[in-house]
Amino acid sequence: MAYTELTVWTRGIIMDKEGRDIVNSVAAAGRLEGKYTQAMENYVDNPDRTNAPTRKYCRLSDSEIENALTYENEHPNIVVLVEQTMVKGWDYMRGMPPGGTLIINTHYSPEYMIRFVPGPERLTQLVCVDAAKLADHKWLYYRLGELGLDRLSTEGAAERNKAIAPDIAAPLIAAVVKTTGIVKLETIEPMIANKAAFHAGLEALQVLPLGQAVA
Repeated sequence: MAYTELTVWTRGIIMDKEGRDIVNSVAAAGRLEGKYTQAMENYVDNPDRTNAPTRKYCRLSDSEIENALTYENEHPNIVVLVEQTMVKGWDYMRGMPPGGTLIINTHYSPEYMIRFVPGPERLTQLVCVDAAKLADHKWLYYRLGELGLDRLSTEGAAERNKAIAPDIAAPLIAAVVKTTGIVKLETIEPMIANKAAFHAGLEALQVLPLGQAVA
C-alpha cells in the first residue's frame, strides 16, 4: 500500500500546538479532497516534558490505510522541524525512503543547514523558511528556554489561542504544501488563522534541490 507519511518534530509543552496544527490541518485538507487520512501524536516521546523533542504524525492515502493502528510513522516522506536547533543531535529522518523532503523553520539558508542533516542522500529537497520572523515571533531565537516558564504558551489548561495556525505553524504549512503537493493550497488555506504569514511563507521559502536520492 502506498501512502504519504508526514512527521513533525516539535518541542514538548512550549511548541506542542504548532506541531499539532500542522498535522491536523494537512489531515483535514486531505479528507476534504477525498483521501484517507490520519493525524496522531506520539506519547513515546513524553510530550509533557518542557522542551523535549516530540513528534506529531500525519498519513494520507488514496486507499484505506491498512496499518491504522501503528502509532508511529516508520517511513516518513516529509519531515518538518518546528525549531531550528533540532537539526543537530539525532537522526530525525530515520526510516525515510529515498526522495524525501525536509522542511526547517530557520533564518539560515538551506545551503548552510544541509551540513547538519544526517543522511542527506535520502532527500530530493531541503526547504528552509523563517517562520518565526514571518509570524513576528521575535522571541523564538532569543529566549526559547524562558518559554518553559510560560504555562499559557501553547499547551496546558489554557492554550493561548484556539485558532488553527495563528503563529509559526502557518508559514510551515505553506512550505509543506507548496513544495510537496501533499494537499492543495486552495483546500488548506481557508483553515489557517494567520493568512498573512501563510502567504508570506509561500513567497519566502528557500528550496535546495538535491537531485535524485539514492537508496
